[in-house]
Amino acid sequence: MNLRALSLLLLAGTGCAAGDRDVTLRFDARFGSEPFACGRDFAGIGTSGGTVTPLDFRVYVHDVALVRAGGERVPLTIVDDEAWQHDGLVLLDFEDGSGACMTGSPLMNSEIRGTAPDHDDYTGVEFLVGVPDAQNHLDGATAPAPLNAQGLWWSWAGGYKYIRLDVRPTSQPEFFYHLGATSCDGSVAEGFSCQYDNLATVRLDGFDPDSNVIKIDGAAILAGVDVDKVPDGMTDTLPGCMAFPGDPECPAMMAPLGLRFESDEASTTQTVFSVAE
Repeated sequence: MNLRALSLLLLAGTGCAAGDRDVTLRFDARFGSEPFACGRDFAGIGTSGGTVTPLDFRVYVHDVALVRAGGERVPLTIVDDEAWQHDGLVLLDFEDGSGACMTGSPLMNSEIRGTAPDHDDYTGVEFLVGVPDAQNHLDGATAPAPLNAQGLWWSWAGGYKYIRLDVRPTSQPEFFYHLGATSCDGSVAEGFSCQYDNLATVRLDGFDPDSNVIKIDGAAILAGVDVDKVPDGMTDTLPGCMAFPGDPECPAMMAPLGLRFESDEASTTQTVFSVAE
Protein backbone atom coordinates (compact mmCIF):
# COMPACT_ATOMS: atom_id res chain seq x y z
CA MET A 1 0.00 0.00 0.00
CA ASN A 2 1.42 3.39 -0.97
CA LEU A 3 1.65 6.34 1.45
CA ARG A 4 -1.31 8.24 -0.03
CA ALA A 5 -3.60 5.22 0.24
CA LEU A 6 -2.52 4.66 3.82
CA SER A 7 -3.22 8.31 4.69
CA LEU A 8 -6.71 8.15 3.21
CA LEU A 9 -7.42 4.95 5.11
CA LEU A 10 -6.35 6.51 8.40
CA LEU A 11 -8.49 9.60 7.77
CA ALA A 12 -11.51 7.46 6.99
CA GLY A 13 -11.03 5.56 10.24
CA THR A 14 -11.10 8.73 12.36
CA GLY A 15 -14.00 10.34 10.48
CA CYS A 16 -11.86 13.37 9.57
CA ALA A 17 -11.44 14.72 6.07
CA ALA A 18 -8.02 15.89 4.92
CA GLY A 19 -7.16 19.10 6.78
CA ASP A 20 -9.76 18.50 9.50
CA ARG A 21 -9.32 17.72 13.18
CA ASP A 22 -11.45 16.23 15.90
CA VAL A 23 -13.23 18.72 18.17
CA THR A 24 -14.94 17.99 21.49
CA LEU A 25 -17.04 20.72 23.08
CA ARG A 26 -17.43 20.07 26.81
CA PHE A 27 -20.35 21.33 28.92
CA ASP A 28 -20.47 21.86 32.67
CA ALA A 29 -23.99 21.86 34.12
CA ARG A 30 -24.36 24.06 37.19
CA PHE A 31 -26.92 25.53 39.53
CA GLY A 32 -25.30 28.86 40.19
CA SER A 33 -21.83 28.18 41.57
CA GLU A 34 -22.64 24.55 42.43
CA PRO A 35 -22.18 21.54 40.11
CA PHE A 36 -25.53 20.13 38.99
CA ALA A 37 -26.29 16.67 40.35
CA CYS A 38 -29.30 14.49 40.96
CA GLY A 39 -29.92 13.55 44.57
CA ARG A 40 -28.95 16.86 46.13
CA ASP A 41 -30.74 20.11 47.07
CA PHE A 42 -29.93 23.59 45.78
CA ALA A 43 -30.77 26.66 47.87
CA GLY A 44 -31.26 30.31 46.92
CA ILE A 45 -33.16 29.57 43.70
CA GLY A 46 -35.54 32.06 42.08
CA THR A 47 -37.02 35.27 43.45
CA SER A 48 -38.06 33.54 46.69
CA GLY A 49 -34.61 32.06 47.27
CA GLY A 50 -36.23 28.65 47.44
CA THR A 51 -34.65 25.23 47.77
CA VAL A 52 -35.16 22.77 44.93
CA THR A 53 -34.31 19.15 44.14
CA PRO A 54 -33.58 18.29 40.47
CA LEU A 55 -35.96 16.03 38.56
CA ASP A 56 -34.60 16.43 35.01
CA PHE A 57 -32.12 18.52 33.00
CA ARG A 58 -31.72 17.81 29.27
CA VAL A 59 -31.08 20.07 26.28
CA TYR A 60 -31.14 19.65 22.48
CA VAL A 61 -28.70 21.75 20.40
CA HIS A 62 -27.88 21.95 16.69
CA ASP A 63 -26.27 24.18 14.03
CA VAL A 64 -22.99 24.15 15.97
CA ALA A 65 -20.09 26.24 14.67
CA LEU A 66 -16.70 27.50 15.75
CA VAL A 67 -15.88 31.17 15.22
CA ARG A 68 -12.48 32.32 14.00
CA ALA A 69 -10.70 35.47 15.22
CA GLY A 70 -11.79 37.36 12.11
CA GLY A 71 -15.46 36.49 12.69
CA GLU A 72 -15.76 33.63 10.17
CA ARG A 73 -18.31 31.04 11.29
CA VAL A 74 -17.03 27.50 10.64
CA PRO A 75 -19.70 24.75 10.94
CA LEU A 76 -18.80 21.79 13.11
CA THR A 77 -19.50 18.47 11.40
CA ILE A 78 -21.29 16.42 14.03
CA VAL A 79 -20.27 12.76 14.22
CA ASP A 80 -23.29 10.42 14.35
CA ASP A 81 -23.02 7.96 17.24
CA GLU A 82 -26.46 6.24 17.37
CA ALA A 83 -27.00 7.51 20.92
CA TRP A 84 -26.58 11.28 21.47
CA GLN A 85 -25.79 12.72 18.03
CA HIS A 86 -27.64 12.34 14.74
CA ASP A 87 -27.81 14.40 11.58
CA GLY A 88 -26.37 17.52 13.23
CA LEU A 89 -28.55 17.31 16.34
CA VAL A 90 -27.12 16.65 19.82
CA LEU A 91 -28.84 15.77 23.10
CA LEU A 92 -27.05 16.95 26.24
CA ASP A 93 -28.20 14.93 29.24
CA PHE A 94 -27.02 16.07 32.67
CA GLU A 95 -29.14 13.81 34.89
CA ASP A 96 -28.26 10.23 35.79
CA GLY A 97 -31.63 8.92 36.96
CA SER A 98 -30.56 8.82 40.62
CA GLY A 99 -32.21 10.55 43.56
CA ALA A 100 -35.44 12.24 42.48
CA CYS A 101 -34.45 12.41 38.79
CA MET A 102 -37.24 10.83 36.82
CA THR A 103 -35.78 9.23 33.68
CA GLY A 104 -34.48 6.13 35.40
CA SER A 105 -31.48 6.07 33.05
CA PRO A 106 -27.92 6.38 34.36
CA LEU A 107 -26.63 7.40 30.93
CA MET A 108 -25.38 10.98 30.58
CA ASN A 109 -23.83 13.14 27.88
CA SER A 110 -22.05 16.45 28.41
CA GLU A 111 -20.13 16.69 25.12
CA ILE A 112 -20.55 17.56 21.47
CA ARG A 113 -18.18 15.63 19.23
CA GLY A 114 -17.37 16.58 15.68
CA THR A 115 -14.74 17.65 13.18
CA ALA A 116 -13.69 21.03 11.82
CA PRO A 117 -10.96 22.49 9.61
CA ASP A 118 -7.66 22.57 11.47
CA HIS A 119 -7.32 26.33 12.06
CA ASP A 120 -5.39 27.68 15.03
CA ASP A 121 -7.41 30.87 15.52
CA TYR A 122 -10.77 29.68 16.88
CA THR A 123 -11.92 32.19 19.48
CA GLY A 124 -15.64 31.51 19.81
CA VAL A 125 -18.47 29.02 19.53
CA GLU A 126 -22.07 29.35 18.35
CA PHE A 127 -25.07 27.02 18.39
CA LEU A 128 -28.86 26.93 18.48
CA VAL A 129 -30.77 25.53 21.43
CA GLY A 130 -33.62 23.45 20.06
CA VAL A 131 -34.56 21.01 17.33
CA PRO A 132 -34.60 22.11 13.66
CA ASP A 133 -38.01 22.13 12.00
CA ALA A 134 -37.19 19.20 9.70
CA GLN A 135 -36.60 16.96 12.74
CA ASN A 136 -38.94 18.57 15.24
CA HIS A 137 -42.16 16.86 14.16
CA LEU A 138 -41.11 13.26 13.82
CA ASP A 139 -42.84 10.51 15.77
CA GLY A 140 -40.94 10.17 19.04
CA ALA A 141 -41.85 6.48 19.23
CA THR A 142 -40.08 5.59 15.97
CA ALA A 143 -37.51 8.37 15.50
CA PRO A 144 -33.77 7.60 15.70
CA ALA A 145 -31.73 8.44 18.79
CA PRO A 146 -31.52 11.00 20.30
CA LEU A 147 -35.04 11.90 19.12
CA ASN A 148 -36.45 8.84 20.85
CA ALA A 149 -35.44 9.97 24.34
CA GLN A 150 -38.12 9.27 26.92
CA GLY A 151 -40.01 12.33 28.16
CA LEU A 152 -38.86 14.79 25.49
CA TRP A 153 -41.76 14.39 23.05
CA TRP A 154 -44.30 17.21 23.47
CA SER A 155 -47.47 15.40 22.38
CA TRP A 156 -49.83 18.36 22.66
CA ALA A 157 -47.59 20.52 20.46
CA GLY A 158 -46.51 17.78 18.09
CA GLY A 159 -42.81 18.40 18.64
CA TYR A 160 -39.91 18.08 21.02
CA LYS A 161 -39.02 19.75 24.29
CA TYR A 162 -35.82 21.61 23.46
CA ILE A 163 -35.05 22.00 27.15
CA ARG A 164 -36.51 20.03 30.00
CA LEU A 165 -35.56 21.42 33.39
CA ASP A 166 -37.83 20.12 36.14
CA VAL A 167 -37.28 20.64 39.85
CA ARG A 168 -39.11 19.89 43.10
CA PRO A 169 -39.46 22.91 45.41
CA THR A 170 -40.30 22.45 49.07
CA SER A 171 -43.78 23.92 48.45
CA GLN A 172 -45.03 21.58 45.70
CA PRO A 173 -44.18 18.32 43.90
CA GLU A 174 -42.87 19.85 40.65
CA PHE A 175 -41.90 23.09 38.94
CA PHE A 176 -41.49 22.78 35.16
CA TYR A 177 -39.54 24.35 32.33
CA HIS A 178 -40.40 22.79 28.96
CA LEU A 179 -39.31 24.87 25.98
CA GLY A 180 -40.30 24.04 22.41
CA ALA A 181 -42.00 25.40 19.30
CA THR A 182 -45.49 26.69 20.10
CA SER A 183 -48.80 27.61 18.49
CA CYS A 184 -48.44 24.58 16.21
CA ASP A 185 -51.11 23.08 13.94
CA GLY A 186 -50.99 19.81 12.02
CA SER A 187 -50.15 16.16 12.56
CA VAL A 188 -47.13 13.89 12.44
CA ALA A 189 -48.41 12.33 9.23
CA GLU A 190 -49.22 15.60 7.44
CA GLY A 191 -46.64 17.89 9.03
CA PHE A 192 -46.87 20.85 11.38
CA SER A 193 -46.74 24.60 11.11
CA CYS A 194 -45.68 26.54 14.22
CA GLN A 195 -46.07 30.27 14.77
CA TYR A 196 -43.13 30.50 17.18
CA ASP A 197 -40.07 28.31 16.73
CA ASN A 198 -38.45 29.49 20.02
CA LEU A 199 -34.93 28.58 18.89
CA ALA A 200 -32.33 30.31 21.05
CA THR A 201 -29.07 31.49 19.47
CA VAL A 202 -26.04 31.19 21.75
CA ARG A 203 -22.72 32.79 20.85
CA LEU A 204 -19.77 32.74 23.23
CA ASP A 205 -16.61 34.74 22.53
CA GLY A 206 -13.27 34.18 24.20
CA PHE A 207 -13.68 30.45 23.80
CA ASP A 208 -10.87 28.02 22.93
CA PRO A 209 -12.32 24.60 22.00
CA ASP A 210 -9.12 22.89 23.11
CA SER A 211 -9.09 24.26 26.65
CA ASN A 212 -12.38 25.94 27.59
CA VAL A 213 -15.63 24.48 28.89
CA ILE A 214 -19.17 25.78 28.29
CA LYS A 215 -21.12 26.35 31.50
CA ILE A 216 -24.90 25.90 31.45
CA ASP A 217 -26.64 27.31 34.51
CA GLY A 218 -30.06 25.90 35.37
CA ALA A 219 -30.48 28.44 38.16
CA ALA A 220 -30.32 31.26 35.58
CA ILE A 221 -33.48 29.92 33.92
CA LEU A 222 -35.29 30.03 37.28
CA ALA A 223 -33.82 33.33 38.49
CA GLY A 224 -36.82 35.52 37.61
CA VAL A 225 -39.65 33.36 38.99
CA ASP A 226 -40.92 32.26 42.39
CA VAL A 227 -40.41 28.49 42.40
CA ASP A 228 -42.45 28.22 45.61
CA LYS A 229 -45.57 29.88 44.16
CA VAL A 230 -48.46 27.41 43.99
CA PRO A 231 -50.74 28.01 40.95
CA ASP A 232 -54.18 29.45 41.75
CA GLY A 233 -55.87 27.40 39.01
CA MET A 234 -57.31 30.49 37.32
CA THR A 235 -54.66 33.02 36.25
CA ASP A 236 -51.99 30.33 36.56
CA THR A 237 -52.83 26.69 35.90
CA LEU A 238 -49.47 24.95 36.34
CA PRO A 239 -46.20 25.52 38.20
CA GLY A 240 -43.53 26.80 35.84
CA CYS A 241 -43.57 27.27 32.07
CA MET A 242 -44.79 24.90 29.38
CA ALA A 243 -45.43 27.78 26.96
CA PHE A 244 -49.21 27.57 27.06
CA PRO A 245 -50.81 30.82 25.80
CA GLY A 246 -50.75 33.41 28.56
CA ASP A 247 -48.59 31.30 30.90
CA PRO A 248 -47.46 33.95 33.45
CA GLU A 249 -44.06 32.38 34.26
CA CYS A 250 -42.93 32.03 30.64
CA PRO A 251 -41.71 35.59 29.92
CA ALA A 252 -39.26 35.49 32.85
CA MET A 253 -38.16 31.92 32.09
CA MET A 254 -37.58 32.44 28.36
CA ALA A 255 -35.74 35.77 28.69
CA PRO A 256 -32.54 34.18 30.09
CA LEU A 257 -32.19 32.39 26.73
CA GLY A 258 -32.65 35.63 24.83
CA LEU A 259 -36.21 34.71 23.84
CA ARG A 260 -39.46 36.64 24.06
CA PHE A 261 -42.64 34.73 24.99
CA GLU A 262 -45.17 34.43 22.14
CA SER A 263 -42.88 36.35 19.80
CA ASP A 264 -39.98 35.53 17.49
CA GLU A 265 -38.30 38.87 18.26
CA ALA A 266 -35.12 38.71 20.31
CA SER A 267 -35.34 39.64 23.98
CA THR A 268 -32.38 40.21 26.28
CA THR A 269 -28.88 38.79 25.96
CA GLN A 270 -28.86 35.16 27.05
CA THR A 271 -27.42 34.41 30.51
CA VAL A 272 -27.75 30.61 30.69
CA PHE A 273 -24.56 29.69 28.79
CA SER A 274 -21.09 31.12 29.44
CA VAL A 275 -17.44 30.24 29.15
CA ALA A 276 -16.44 28.55 32.39
CA GLU A 277 -13.75 30.44 34.26
